Amino acid sequence: MIEIWGFALFAYVASATPGPNNVLLTAVGASVGIRRGLPALAGIAGGFAMMIFVLALSVGQTVMLTDSNVQIGMRLVGFAVLLWLAWKIATSPVTPEGAPKDTDEPQEPGRVVGFFGAALFQWVNPKAWIVCAAAIAAYLNVEQAVLPQAVMLALTFVGAAILGCLPWLAVGTLVGRYLKGNRARAFNYAMAGLLVVSVVPMLL
Repeated sequence: MIEIWGFALFAYVASATPGPNNVLLTAVGASVGIRRGLPALAGIAGGFAMMIFVLALSVGQTVMLTDSNVQIGMRLVGFAVLLWLAWKIATSPVTPEGAPKDTDEPQEPGRVVGFFGAALFQWVNPKAWIVCAAAIAAYLNVEQAVLPQAVMLALTFVGAAILGCLPWLAVGTLVGRYLKGNRARAFNYAMAGLLVVSVVPMLL
């Protein structure tokens, strides 16, 4: 139980601290509101948990996380995906000046990052790989049955990630209610820039 609570605290801090996921959620919240942003939140929590489960279950995760060529390739792919997400955020539709701000109205097709997009994003998110490597190294005991440990890590992370990331989605929703026209467009540009900047330290 001590290890479970220790990992829960680790997972919460890893989820709540700034990073690509939280920048993405803030932008989603500002664009579509908290209710329509919940699939993205669930995708982040579920995708991250599945990633931990798969890597913990497979002994091969040590090769993926230590091979320098694999690391470089994953970072480049992840950066390319981040640039694509940043472009989607920067070009997302905004409410015109003078129009009522209703975040529950449907947005243009393909503009909202949903459950599957957010879940798949975890596999190219550099911070996700760093957190997974740290979690597996610190909390997985290879001398004991791996499957129940992998399940425990994954389920614990789901709850911790939802609690850690939800405030970012809520803040984005709150800010989005007051953004229209050029201000909303400037906010989208800022979020897109922050998404790119957030991954630079991990790339280096």
